[in-house]
Amino acid sequence: MNCLHQKLIDNSEHVFHQYTLRVLNGKRDNFKTYLSDLGIPSMIYYPIPIHKQKPYKNDQILENTDKLSDEVISLPIHTELESSNQDFIVDKITKYFK
Repeated sequence: MNCLHQKLIDNSEHVFHQYTLRVLNGKRDNFKTYLSDLGIPSMIYYPIPIHKQKPYKNDQILENTDKLSDEVISLPIHTELESSNQDFIVDKITKYFK
């Protein structure tokens, strides 16, 4: 499996401010280029983990934080995203990860 998506935990809700995937095996940047070439916007909101940013820099080793920073990518999610565009995006993502 090269991609993990968000899952809701029992007795919880999500506002889906962002819809974020984890793209595994170092393929995130290639996946972002693939989406861009198809006209599908995506965003890497946290390219540098907070513990590595200048104001907060320290020597802590946060392996999970570093790993997620290299894997996550957010897809378009908003009220103006039409069903046909959603279908297009889902189709292209499915094809990429086959």
